[in-house]
Amino acid sequence: MATLTTSQRRAEARAAERILVELLGLERELLELSYVRRADALERAREAVRRVGDMASPEGLLARAASELGSNSDFDRVLLSELDGGQLRPLALWSRTDPAGTEAVLAQLRDAPIRLEYPLLEYEVARDHSPQLVDVVQAAARSPRSLAERLGWSSYAVAPLSAGTETIGLLHADRGAPARPLDAVDLEVVMSYADGLSAAFERAVLRHTLTLHRAELASAVQWMGSRVERLSDLAGVAGGGSRGGPPFPAEARVLHALTPRELEVLRLLARGLTNLAIANALVVREGTVKYHVKNILRKLGATSRADAVSRFVRATAAEGPR
Repeated sequence: MATLTTSQRRAEARAAERILVELLGLERELLELSYVRRADALERAREAVRRVGDMASPEGLLARAASELGSNSDFDRVLLSELDGGQLRPLALWSRTDPAGTEAVLAQLRDAPIRLEYPLLEYEVARDHSPQLVDVVQAAARSPRSLAERLGWSSYAVAPLSAGTETIGLLHADRGAPARPLDAVDLEVVMSYADGLSAAFERAVLRHTLTLHRAELASAVQWMGSRVERLSDLAGVAGGGSRGGPPFPAEARVLHALTPRELEVLRLLARGLTNLAIANALVVREGTVKYHVKNILRKLGATSRADAVSRFVRATAAEGPR
């Protein structure tokens, strides 16, 4: 075997050093690309959550959730399902490659719902609140008749949708073949979006509930105001227009301190009208109504509009027929 000369060994060492430097450079580039991809994917998922969170109703939020994730990610298909009586009921399906066929696929899935029970992997995801990357071929032996298998997916990421400690649905996402396999970044994106979607859904439900309560309260206040006005009219007729001695003279005297216009504003407040509605009814500016309301609260010693209405109700009742 020929012996390398010193100059040849040095040349080979320099060549090996160059190759090592190039490999290290490529490794840094790959790490940077991975970091950039992860940061960009998570930011797009957060933007999708923000867009979904703008929906006014819980139903609208769920209807739009799948398409928002799909449009703001590298996934080709996204499926959103809810848990209904122990079964997975598909709600929305988004497809990048076949948007026109999603309704037909959803109809087929709804006609044959899947029971969420062992050994389905989705059962573990829902039970343990544990997102997973799933290879359908490897999981077929233990997870027959899975949702993804019916969809023809080869691999997917799945994450739970939660309300408090309860799983209320599942989010599936995949990339169509041929495509790069799903990895940890894809799973993190699905996890991040599912968590944000769960929080947005809870807020939407709370807003909807508060809106219903406000409507019920306004209706009750309006009914109470009409009853108070009726009692006041009856008291005026029975007393010939004169004010009798009230059982609660202190509250009645406070009410007498109001001007006729302030009494008119207070009666409309008791009906549940807003400042703008009162202004329209009295044909005055909204600022004028605010000024009257401020004076009413001061004269009655009330801490709020509701307190003023309550005092008005008690005082009017006190002035009823003896």
